[in-house]
Amino acid sequence: MADNYDIGLAVLVNGLEKVAKRVDVPIKSNVLKSILEFSKDDIVERLVSKANELSLGMVKDEGEETTIDGGNQRLYSIFQNINIGKEYKKGDYYYPLVPINISDNIFPMREENFKGYHIKDDYLNLITCIESEVEKELGQIEIIGLENYEKIYNKLYYILEKYTGLIPYSTNKNSDISLFENLKTTSAIAACLNEFENSKQGGDNKFLLLAGDVSGIQSFIYQVTEGEDTKENVSKNLRGKSFYVNILIDFMSKYIVKKLNLTISNILYCGGGTFQILLPNTEETKLRLKEIELEIQKYLYDKYKTRLGLVFAYVEIDEDGIVNYSDSLTKLQNRLSDVKNQKFLKIIEVEKDNFFLGEDKGENDCIYCYRHKATINGIMCQECNTHISLGEKLVKDRLRYIVYDFDGQLKDCDVKVSFGSMGQVGFYSKLNDKDIGFVVENINGTGEFGRTRFVGNTVPLVKGVVASFNDIGPLAEGDNKIGVLKMDIDNLGTVFSVGLKEEKRSISRVSTLSRMIDLFFCGYINKICEDLYGEYKKNTDRQKLKLDNLFYINFSGGDDLVIIGPWDWIIKLAMRIKDKLNEFVCFNPNITISGGIYISDSKTPVRVTLYEGERCLDEAKSYEGKDALHVFGQAFSWSKGRYNINKLIKDGLEYTDWIDNKYISRSLAYNIMVASKNIRRKGSLDFDLIPQIAYSLSRNIANEKVRESMIERLITPRMEDSEIEFVKYPLMFALTKTRDVKEDQDE
Repeated sequence: MADNYDIGLAVLVNGLEKVAKRVDVPIKSNVLKSILEFSKDDIVERLVSKANELSLGMVKDEGEETTIDGGNQRLYSIFQNINIGKEYKKGDYYYPLVPINISDNIFPMREENFKGYHIKDDYLNLITCIESEVEKELGQIEIIGLENYEKIYNKLYYILEKYTGLIPYSTNKNSDISLFENLKTTSAIAACLNEFENSKQGGDNKFLLLAGDVSGIQSFIYQVTEGEDTKENVSKNLRGKSFYVNILIDFMSKYIVKKLNLTISNILYCGGGTFQILLPNTEETKLRLKEIELEIQKYLYDKYKTRLGLVFAYVEIDEDGIVNYSDSLTKLQNRLSDVKNQKFLKIIEVEKDNFFLGEDKGENDCIYCYRHKATINGIMCQECNTHISLGEKLVKDRLRYIVYDFDGQLKDCDVKVSFGSMGQVGFYSKLNDKDIGFVVENINGTGEFGRTRFVGNTVPLVKGVVASFNDIGPLAEGDNKIGVLKMDIDNLGTVFSVGLKEEKRSISRVSTLSRMIDLFFCGYINKICEDLYGEYKKNTDRQKLKLDNLFYINFSGGDDLVIIGPWDWIIKLAMRIKDKLNEFVCFNPNITISGGIYISDSKTPVRVTLYEGERCLDEAKSYEGKDALHVFGQAFSWSKGRYNINKLIKDGLEYTDWIDNKYISRSLAYNIMVASKNIRRKGSLDFDLIPQIAYSLSRNIANEKVRESMIERLITPRMEDSEIEFVKYPLMFALTKTRDVKEDQDE
């Protein structure tokens, strides 16, 4: 009987050996050679071969080395194969052969731009790096013992995740499946086949596709008490709670595979409050899932009552369900929607009458949440202290390691999150024991070992302390206001369900697509924020700049984000994210993003600004065709049509310049803005305002060029050619941007 970790190791090491053969080099690592030797087994080879076929969707040519020179192929960007109905001409974009990271060199490039690159050297460099890290992480394999497959597998998994994520599985010219995603999904499928065969159950539906969904996330995160005693920790608390939810979901998914004796490869997706896990369809699995679900639900209910909940949903699938994985995901989402309507049913059965009783509130309630007893300094509960500590320390390289532990191994953590009897997660700034726990992750590559975990952890600091939102507003030009930006990819469900051709909807392709999107939002978003801050420092005359960044990433992962910053630079950030995402997806119009920006005083309660940001995003999503940004109370296309975001900002900057140079006064700009707002009443245009606007422009603008430009835009023979209804938006921008401009005394 084969062990699931036996099988997984065979998949990983044989995959690496296959790459080495492409460039005619032998595996040199003694550790890898040892694993290769003991992983050879007829049963394992049969299971792995079958699993590989299913992973690839049984497309024969994906499994064949058809390129003459196997070491002369790069990974074809899968984004070019997405089509949900918009015309797109593919441009032959490929990825550089580099480790997964968060720099610009993970972006796909046109084939002709690789001229001068030595592709075989790139392959050799990756293989050398893999072997070097294997020796560093597993060099004591004799001490660890070959029987400790779980730890060996986990370490090898995250090494290959880093170094083979941008290597193509096959050497076909347009191979769009990442080698790592093929190895990961093959390992998961093989483990399920192994468990199913061992169960002797029979039947076609050999797999369970499980989804877990945490409910109440938004309310949980946004419920932050804001007052004189808590204001300095509001930003930390908010961010800490966001990250806590991510850790909660990660922990639960790892706990499930640990309890079911499966590998981390079986976690196909984890993020955004949900996870998907591939499981064997056995009675034993179903029974244990019920136990695990109730255990987790009971833990969450005891701690949070109904504020946070978790539901499981699964569908039984056969081999065709693996081959056409997109269809299986659609069925799973439909099933999950049904189950979410009964999310507390099992808890009600356990708690009975207690479920409907209100929560006890003592005299010493925590001033941050008013939910738990204030056990720390008489004002704060342990839960809020953990959230605030996470929000404060999860900055740049302050915390470098995350350790998931199910066996009570953690000690001397900087921050520890306990999940009752199930286990705990520890956060470390320094860690000497690389073998501690179930999995060690290092944050954004700042650690020296462990799985690289990308986290949006850009926040502004003031003298080493996380800045408050009151510190961010003054960095804006003009009015002291902040902007809350919320964005997510449009029609993502459609992209995953029908974006790929039917014969290309394999589990490994969907996994590749998911990982690349996650890489942009979890990791590269930090680079965008840092680059814009560099531009701010270069172009802004602020000698006494106290903050080391402009932007506060509250959350970024999966396909969405929430970022807070100075109002004018948050608009620039939204536009930069749109531009960089376009580049990242090879300028495919089938993959778009929408955003909402809510601009407010920095003293406005943050829960209000976040809810308003969500409303603005909803407005952008309601825009025809989506692909829009909602700002200043209106949704605009990014670049299409006569009136779009690009024009709004271009005109807004021009009006700003005119006000700065006293070509037009702020009072005139304000009056025109008000007229623009009032020009249409009850669906009809108020033509009486037109002569008043024309007179005001002629009388109050001395500069002939500026005056003629304004008249040309607003006073036209045909009203449909006039910008009078649009002009209020760029004028709002200009007036907010020039709040500090002094008016002349005679105006």
